[in-house]
Amino acid sequence: MPTVIERIAAAEADADVIRRNATEAARVACAEAEEAAASSLRIAREEAKAELALVSALAEGEAKSKASLLVAERAAEADTVIAEANKRMGKAVEHIVERIIK
Repeated sequence: MPTVIERIAAAEADADVIRRNATEAARVACAEAEEAAASSLRIAREEAKAELALVSALAEGEAKSKASLLVAERAAEADTVIAEANKRMGKAVEHIVERIIK
């Protein structure tokens, strides 16, 4: 039967092994957690970039549509102004001719 000192020495040796194993397990767990976090961050960045590209494309399309509509409205307004000016052109010419002749 082992003596008390031998049992204490064996327990200390076992404790050292357990401590080394726990330290190694903790190191591995930390490395795996860091790797998982980096992977999650990479995926989140890729998803964010994809979403940004989609939102940007949608916004650009909407802006082009609004710009086209605005250009068409302004062109219609310009056509109306030109038509009104053309209606008054004859009277304006008559008035100018009268002023010059008299």
